[in-house]
Order: sequence, then structure tokens, then C-alpha cells
Amino acid sequence: EYEQMLKILLEDYEFISFSRAKFSREKLDKKVLLRHDIDQSLEKTQRIAEIEASLGISSTYFLLLRSPFYNMFSCDQEKLIGNIINKNHFIGLHFDYSGYSFNTISQLAHQVVLEAEFIQKYFNVKVDAVSFHRPVDINYLRKLELSLYPHSYESIFLEQYKYFADSRGKWRFGGPLDSEAFRQKKNLQILVHPEWWNETELESVQSLNNYRKDYLLRFESDLQKELKGFWDSLKNEK
Repeated sequence: EYEQMLKILLEDYEFISFSRAKFSREKLDKKVLLRHDIDQSLEKTQRIAEIEASLGISSTYFLLLRSPFYNMFSCDQEKLIGNIINKNHFIGLHFDYSGYSFNTISQLAHQVVLEAEFIQKYFNVKVDAVSFHRPVDINYLRKLELSLYPHSYESIFLEQYKYFADSRGKWRFGGPLDSEAFRQKKNLQILVHPEWWNETELESVQSLNNYRKDYLLRFESDLQKELKGFWDSLKNEK
């Protein structure tokens, strides 16, 4: 279903980055901003990134610097991000402001830029844009200016691109291909969360249960590898 949707969009649309959408002086018609907010699983990004790359599409993968579910700087997870970059996709910051305290919009901007610059320097790749994890006040975020880093709640993206999102595995505002905006060939912003997409169609609860199972298996494997000496010493004591 996902690959087929992309193929249909490619018949009339061009996929572009957030930076190009904001900073380019060209007239931007029939454009798609395809983005992925990576809330839980970097593993689930790999198949999505592969499908897009096979079609010549570059999308933006927004990463949480402080995720409770993945560590982008661990060896295994860093390789997954490297795979995304090597397929000519863009990297963005998925900023979670719940861990910060700020009193002004400029203080928030400072914190966002610090995270974006850190990711940019570590992975030696330009951060394309910033999205926000569980935003509360969109009107407040519209006032935010990040200079070199576009963010998803700027007026240009809210007003000039029709927004679609698959939150919790369902299209919140109807599917892109069923929309009047698609029929009129208007610009689209499509948010896809890889953790909800599978090779065969599954209910959202089943997708979540599968993720939980895979997460626990990875944890057990990492625990065994990290504490190999400990386990071996227990065997020797017997």
C-alpha cells in the first residue's frame, strides 16, 4: 500500500526537502514534503527508507535526541541512521520540549538549535528541519524562528501544504490520495510513522505488540552480550 501510494504521487508530484520548500525562490507547485517522526523504532525505518530510495524519493527522518526507546549514538542504532543517510534521505530533529523548562520563545529556540547542531555535527550531515514531539500549542510554535532550520509549524508549511498524518496507524484527516487537495494537485505534507507500517496489514494493537516483543528481544540480546563475563563467571562457580 505504501509503495503504491508513492508511485501514484510520483506521476504528478516532486518530493522535496523542508529546507528547499522554505528557502528556495522557485515557484513550488505539485510538491510533496514526506516526513517521518521516529517516535519508537529506528529498525522500522529501514524498509521504508529502502522503498523510497528505490523510487528515487528522498524524505526527511526526524530523530529524537532523547528518546526513551532508542539511543541514536549506540553502535547498532548509529548504523541504522547511517543507512538512512546513505540512501540520500534527509535527517531532521524531532524535538521533545517536555524535558526542558523555558519562559520565552527565544529560550525555546536556543534549546532547539543546540540539539539540532549536536546531531548535525555528530552525523556530519545537515539537519533539514525540526518537528515537535506531541506539540501542545501550535499557535505558540508558529512564532518560533530557528534561522537555518525550518520547522514544521511555520506558516509556509501550515498554509501552503495540505497536511496528512497516520498517527496511531490511521490517517487522521483521510488518506492523501482520497483528498480534494490531491485531486487539485495542491502541495502536500505527509507524515508517516514507520512503526505502524508492516509487510502485511495489521491492526494498530498488533503492530504495537510486535514492537514490544522485538524491543524485549533486543534488550535481552544486549543484556547477554554486555554481561557475558558475569554469566560466564556464574557458570564457572557451579
